[in-house]
Amino acid sequence: MTYGILVTLLMLLAIVPKLIGEFAEKGLGFLMEILKSFSNWDSPTAFFFIYIIGYAIIWWKPLWGSIIIIFASTLYVIIAGFDGPPIFTIPAFLVGLFYLIYLIVLRNNKDNE
Repeated sequence: MTYGILVTLLMLLAIVPKLIGEFAEKGLGFLMEILKSFSNWDSPTAFFFIYIIGYAIIWWKPLWGSIIIIFASTLYVIIAGFDGPPIFTIPAFLVGLFYLIYLIVLRNNKDNE
């Protein structure tokens, strides 16, 4: 959990100021660019939003949230390749993987009791 919180905070600190600056510069047109980024994964914007949604879901449904994060990380690397910043996708993939492993260990411990 600590690793997930740390990665999420670092990602927020790295990307949110950029998003705020772009919004201040372009206004509502930037919102259209964000929507377009979901069909074109060359920019990490769509990955960032899907990661945040997946991380929010992790707190209620750990299995689904971790699957969303792992899927988004894998999809981003497959589509954007290493032209995009893999510095975000590798830690994000590990967040999803660690939560998934944690969930499996918890279920195995409950079954063993």
